Formats: sequence, structure tokens, C-alpha cells
Amino acid sequence: MEIEEEAKLYFGRAQKAFGAARRKIKKAAENGSLELDLSEMELCELPQELFSLKNIEKLCLDGNKITCISEEIAHLKKLKHLSIRGNSIMNLPKSLGKLKKLEKLYVGYNTISELPDSICDLLNLKMLNAAGNLLTVLPQNFGKLKSLAKLSLHDNMLASLPKSIGNLKSLRKLYLDNNNLTSVPTVMANLRNLEELVLSGNELKRIPKEFSDFKKLHELVLDENQLTTLPVGLAKCPSLCLIGIFGNPIKSIPSGLLSRTGLVVDKD
Repeated sequence: MEIEEEAKLYFGRAQKAFGAARRKIKKAAENGSLELDLSEMELCELPQELFSLKNIEKLCLDGNKITCISEEIAHLKKLKHLSIRGNSIMNLPKSLGKLKKLEKLYVGYNTISELPDSICDLLNLKMLNAAGNLLTVLPQNFGKLKSLAKLSLHDNMLASLPKSIGNLKSLRKLYLDNNNLTSVPTVMANLRNLEELVLSGNELKRIPKEFSDFKKLHELVLDENQLTTLPVGLAKCPSLCLIGIFGNPIKSIPSGLLSRTGLVVDKD
């Protein structure tokens, strides 16, 4: 009997949330709104009317109980900002790649195990946050996202990175902490605009000597890995001011790094 009562309460709340969302969508349609926020409403599914908002540019669905996003999301062709953080989404729709105007995509803290290949067609994408999911690999053509400036993939299960990641020439901030990486591709040194690179909490045993080619890198965070040494060439990175190496079995740090003016090697 108790389970039956709980089920009634659950469905009652879900029905109430669905109705409230429909009213918000109706109001947005009447007002010709460019933004719609349906966050924290306990939604389990999205009302069909949502996909008729042809002019919407920003859509926030954070903190609900949504398990999937319909392929009909592609109807929102003017969308520039889409946030679906903190739901229970396992898969992203393949049609996501049709949102050609999308600039910001937040899909963090769901249960997504892979990103659809079509995500590589979002050529105007500047920010992608897919942190806190179950990702083990990235699409091979990930490097097509040449407008990407900030990429957050921390707290996943990534074991490797595609070589095409070296093509993300606009990238300034890259967060890969708390994954399962044992190595990183040398082509990452091609990211000439990179300013911040966080690789802490992985299983890295070495850092490519090619990383000395970074021109704009300010911070290189390598805490909690399996590093035993660092490339002395990092001292040649003209903008580098911090290297974090806490929690690594490094026995000695190259003197060239310790003597480089303006560079802090943080061991603590």
C-alpha cells in the first residue's frame, strides 16, 4: 500500500511539472521569447509544444529528471545555447548536429557514455561541457570543432584522445582531469592558443617533449598522476607561469624548470 501511495505522489508531481512547463512554453510562444528556462521543474519528459518554438535561441533544461532528448530538437534551428546539465540522459540525439548556430552546449552530469558523431558538425560551437558523464572515447572527427574555445571533459572515463584533437586551433581552456588517460597525443602541442591545460587525476607516466612548443600556455596542472620526471623543454614555454605536480612520484625536477624566471613548480 505504501509503494502504491508513493507511486501516486510521484505521478502527481510529474503531471504537475509537465503542466507547468506547458504553460511556460505557451507564454514563450505568445511573447515570441528568445529564451526559455525550464530548469529544476522535476520534468521527466519534454512537452511536444517545445519543438514548435522556432525562434528560441537559448534553452535551459538543467536539474530535471529527463532521460532522453527527442530527435525533434533539430527543429529549433536558431538555438545558440543549449543546457541540459544534471539530468539522467544516457544518449544525445543524432540530430543534434543539425543545430548549425549552436555556440554553447552544456550536457554535463548526466550518464552519457558516448557523444554522437554528428556533434562534430557543430562548426560554430565555442563552449562544450560534457563533464561528469561516462565517456570513454571521443568521436574521431572531434577536431572539426575549430571554433571551440573552452572544452570541459573532466570527471569521465576517457582512456584515450583522438589525434584530431590537435586541430582545435581556437581552444584556450581544456579540462581533462579525473579520467583514465595513460598518455596524451603529441599533436596536442599544436594547440597554439591554449592557455590552461588540466590533466590531474589521470594515469599519465610521461608528458610529451613537444609540449615545449606551447606559446600561450599559462597553467599546466598535472597533479595526481604517475609522472617520474618532466620535460626540461617546458621552460621554453614563454607564457607558462604554473606547473602543478602534487601527488606524482617525481624524484627530481630539472634545474632548468626551477630556475626559469616567473615559473612556479607547485609540488604541494
